[in-house]
Amino acid sequence: MSRYTDPATDPLEGVIRALPVPALVLAPDGAIRAANPPARSRLGLGGVPGAWPNFAGLVPGAGGEALERWLADCPADGRPVYREVLFSPDGETSFPEVIHLARLGEVRHFLCTLDVPSGDGRWDTVAQPWRLALQGAGDGVWDWDLGTGRIRYCPRLRGILGYAEGDPFEESLDQWLHLLHPEDLTRVSSALQRHVQGQSEHYACEYRVRHRSGGWIWVLGRGRVICRDGDDRPLRMAGTLADISERKHREEELRRLASTDFLTGLANRRQFLGRMVDELARVKRRPDQPAVVLMMDLDHFKSINDTYGHSTGDAVIRHVAELLRTILRRMDLGARMGGEEFAALLPATAMEDARGVAERLRRTVKSTPVVYRGGIVGVTVSVGLAALDPRDEDSDATRRRADLALYRAKGEGRNRVAVAGPPGTEDLEESPC
Repeated sequence: MSRYTDPATDPLEGVIRALPVPALVLAPDGAIRAANPPARSRLGLGGVPGAWPNFAGLVPGAGGEALERWLADCPADGRPVYREVLFSPDGETSFPEVIHLARLGEVRHFLCTLDVPSGDGRWDTVAQPWRLALQGAGDGVWDWDLGTGRIRYCPRLRGILGYAEGDPFEESLDQWLHLLHPEDLTRVSSALQRHVQGQSEHYACEYRVRHRSGGWIWVLGRGRVICRDGDDRPLRMAGTLADISERKHREEELRRLASTDFLTGLANRRQFLGRMVDELARVKRRPDQPAVVLMMDLDHFKSINDTYGHSTGDAVIRHVAELLRTILRRMDLGARMGGEEFAALLPATAMEDARGVAERLRRTVKSTPVVYRGGIVGVTVSVGLAALDPRDEDSDATRRRADLALYRAKGEGRNRVAVAGPPGTEDLEESPC
């Protein structure tokens, strides 16, 4: 049996075998280490790998030195380089191809894929996603024997997980599942199961795995079954693994920026209103678990800006935001709604407890003046409270009641807490200073 077809060989060969585009693995000297069926057919490679010619011998004009230069020009980050060549496998007839050469991670080999020109002269791009999977910088390769449960990993994949060459690492499905984040285990297992059972063409899943350092990293796993028996039972599956932690961190940062007030770091208006919708829906399902909305306004804030300047006004807003943050629980959500207006969502909170939170916040703000650029600025707040009620038509109705309570607190002299009555009433309770 040839090295290419031996199931105990380098898992990389199993991956290129699954590619729909002609693909070869080249050694630095141009020796062809592996070739998938489309490449064998296209280039007339018969027999075992040891009997195949050097790649340079298939391309007239690309002598050994030229090929070595092409390979040396491949970027270390795995990006491919392109060459238009004429193949002449038999030394007589020839045909044009565009080849893509790329380094295979930390392995001292190169991936070579071929684009076949279509009838109108354009180059085939159907297999581009497959090339990117292997030519993308830093992808690792795995090969899973479903019969034994053994999974072979290339050195690059081990490196993604923090393991150096020679470090002990159990090559089993159980060990791999043990590394998965508990919250992702079911989703990954389901995606694998769907593909193995033939319900999806390819397997692809983003999930977290445990790094050797103890932390979690995000990875993208892709693959496909490359061998089935006569009863269509899967025997072997191969694929790639890419570290996507940096991308995930960027995505998380973008989500954070989209939902965060730039001045205070609290949630912004959009984020707060969205959470209110979700919380009211929960209250409608579980009326026995109350929640309260708190609306808060800084008293006489315009005069602070007019007297001390806008930079001092910004310092006051940041100061109050920090006080709000220290008083709220982790499960609560504090937000800046705009200008000098703040809000808080207090889930699983009865009105009596919410009033206590509001009073503590009011007293803390009053007793903690802002010190900025050598000056001391005193500030007070007015607060309106409204319970999320199953009878509220929507979250806007709850917020309107909290706003009415806030206006009442300000109208009654400021520096106080007012509580809105239930939907359909005009009754308000106020808590003076």
